[in-house]
Amino acid sequence: MSIAGLMLAGGEAHRMGGLDKGRQLWRGRPMAAWVVDALAAVVPAVVISTGRSEAFYRTLAPQLVADPAEFVGQGPLAGLLAGLRAADAKGLEAVLVCPCDTPAVSAALFQALLAAYQAEPGRPVIACCKGRSHPLHGVYPVALQRALERQLRAGDRRVMGFAKVAAARAVDCDAFAEALVNRNRLENLGD
Repeated sequence: MSIAGLMLAGGEAHRMGGLDKGRQLWRGRPMAAWVVDALAAVVPAVVISTGRSEAFYRTLAPQLVADPAEFVGQGPLAGLLAGLRAADAKGLEAVLVCPCDTPAVSAALFQALLAAYQAEPGRPVIACCKGRSHPLHGVYPVALQRALERQLRAGDRRVMGFAKVAAARAVDCDAFAEALVNRNRLENLGD
């Protein structure tokens, strides 16, 4: 199964005062470094979707992608589309996606998502923890590009909405509750 890792690091970081979230330190390292390391432990290649701090992100992964021109600034779905296009261009079948602001993610979490995807190849899977879905932690096949483009053209930027349209299967990730904690505010970086 040919799957690329995709870290989303292109957000405007409104809740973090506009600072580049991926570069913020958590436990002594940039949050993005934790995520890339966990992805790299389970997939052969990692792509970073970003529109800023390119020199920094290039130290973490050789391939960077930016939002497609027609969807610049349209949020995480634009970054997902950029990653799906990059994976498709390499002949890969899917991306294992994760945002840069969940630095406690682990190879074990990603392996659980990959195993769920492998059980039903072609159908996206997303993490679900304690009844809450995490659609930016999942596996999405490149075949979903057109559906994602249609949604973005319609002005719909809802990530969970796309997961529902794509019939994503929720994977029980209760054992990984700490890994799914979002650290998108400066006050969340101390623990």
